[in-house]
Amino acid sequence: MSKTSIVAEPNKQEVIISRTFEARRELVFQMWTDAAYIPEWWGPSTMTTIVDSLNAKKGGIWRYVQSDQAGNVYAHNGVFHEVSSPDRLVHTYEFEGVPAVGLVTVTFEDLAGGRTKLTETTLYPSVEIRDGVLQSGMTEGVIALMDRFDALLAKHSL
Repeated sequence: MSKTSIVAEPNKQEVIISRTFEARRELVFQMWTDAAYIPEWWGPSTMTTIVDSLNAKKGGIWRYVQSDQAGNVYAHNGVFHEVSSPDRLVHTYEFEGVPAVGLVTVTFEDLAGGRTKLTETTLYPSVEIRDGVLQSGMTEGVIALMDRFDALLAKHSL
């Protein structure tokens, strides 16, 4: 199993997340953008995720609502600016209630042996906002999310 890499260089506004999956690029892209699969991998396993909307096309919106065991509800949303299957996505990301929007670029690189390298780069409005996101537990959440996504791909790659 590949490990998730998270890079956040000092004094830069971006976070770069990457991971290689043992699955074809088309499958990785499909499961990343298909509302039927999102609840199975998006976020930590301790939360329930509901896809409120997902229209993966230019100008389309997405919104996921999560709830934890204590009944707390968290929502995330954005707008797609580019959807180029199975190569690339560009969309905004907003954690509702926090006044900051990130610009997310996700690339799906075809590797030898039917593998795919997914790289997600999020550009935040400022270094301070980026650092706040990192301090909020984002790193642990991303690792859990990528592990869940990897397990889901393994089930469907057979």
